[in-house]
Amino acid sequence: MKIFKKKKCKICKNKPGTRFCLRKGFNICWEDCNILRVDEKCPDECDYHLQNSDIMQLKGKSDSQMEYIDLLKKQMDIWVNKPQKIFQDKIPVTMAESSDGRKKIVDFLSQFKVNPIVPLSYLKERLSLDDLKVVSNPQTYEDIAVEFVQNLYTNEWVKAASFMTNHNYWIAHEMEDEFIKIISNNKVIKKINNFDLISSALTKEKDQALVYFDINNKFDLTISLQLTNDHWNIRSLIIGKPELFNSESEAIQQIAILLSKNETTKAFELLSKYSSIYIMSSDFEYYWGLYHTFNKKQPKAEHHFLQALILDPAFIEAKYNYAFIQHSSGNLEFAKKLYYEIIDNAPNEPKTLNNLASMFIDEKKYEEAEELLKRCIKNNPEFEIAQQNLERLGKLTG
Repeated sequence: MKIFKKKKCKICKNKPGTRFCLRKGFNICWEDCNILRVDEKCPDECDYHLQNSDIMQLKGKSDSQMEYIDLLKKQMDIWVNKPQKIFQDKIPVTMAESSDGRKKIVDFLSQFKVNPIVPLSYLKERLSLDDLKVVSNPQTYEDIAVEFVQNLYTNEWVKAASFMTNHNYWIAHEMEDEFIKIISNNKVIKKINNFDLISSALTKEKDQALVYFDINNKFDLTISLQLTNDHWNIRSLIIGKPELFNSESEAIQQIAILLSKNETTKAFELLSKYSSIYIMSSDFEYYWGLYHTFNKKQPKAEHHFLQALILDPAFIEAKYNYAFIQHSSGNLEFAKKLYYEIIDNAPNEPKTLNNLASMFIDEKKYEEAEELLKRCIKNNPEFEIAQQNLERLGKLTG
């Protein structure tokens, strides 16, 4: 996580200077890069130079859909003010002053099969082309990410929560407020006063995306999105650049190894470091829970297991540990409910089957207990605690 101000664009002196301009000799933002390169005079050595572009397609690098659309709009502004051979060297903006001219422009544009990302609506409004048919497009992953960050910026936490993949689960289990606490208490998130979209990336399968923002010209924020049923939802976010997403599993493995060796001091240092980056990681919350369990701080362990469960309702180990604490604390009905949820998703999870059977024994529901224990032992014959409970049950029913 960066804690220093980044270089600003030396042209606008406001946006982040994210790329070096060979024409200017200093770093500029992508918006000013677009203003410059739209004339197609940038040197070939520049990664962002344009070549042989036309009104419907640009041959040049863009780091996001937002940048590409902005570039297309600038190209359209040039196109409408230049003589066009297709119109016998007439200027589109002049042609648009008459109904006949507008019809010729509409006929010309209508022959193209336009990529949905092309902002034809901009050209339609620019030339008052009322007869030009423009299909409204669904929100892109960038649109969703921008709207999400906008809600963070305005502290509209409930709206922000509605963008998350697990939102329906939270509503059903009355957990939305818990998620809001997680995100609204983050020291970077709650102090957003400006943000800029820097870049985005889409997987080959086109069902996952990363959108990278600059926050307050000081911090990096990357949002991970998932496409489900043709709709984009926020999966997680980190305080860092996109490449850090690929490092999360390695960091988790390091902490798991340290805890397995009971090296809790080193584990604490890494957990503190990485938790400030991976602010919505159920894995780090889970290992915080284990860390506090090892240090016999049950309330803190309970808190972190719950956080892990909120962030990933399908996290079986986190749910089991949280349920076990409820069981041990005497919250039996709630623990039982959680155990049943685990069995619904992992029918043969041995610890859950055993614990639920133990509860049934205490409730004198011996048949239910026996069925669970036999199922547990069948799949885990060396599970001694389950064997002991089955023996206890035999004594009670014999």
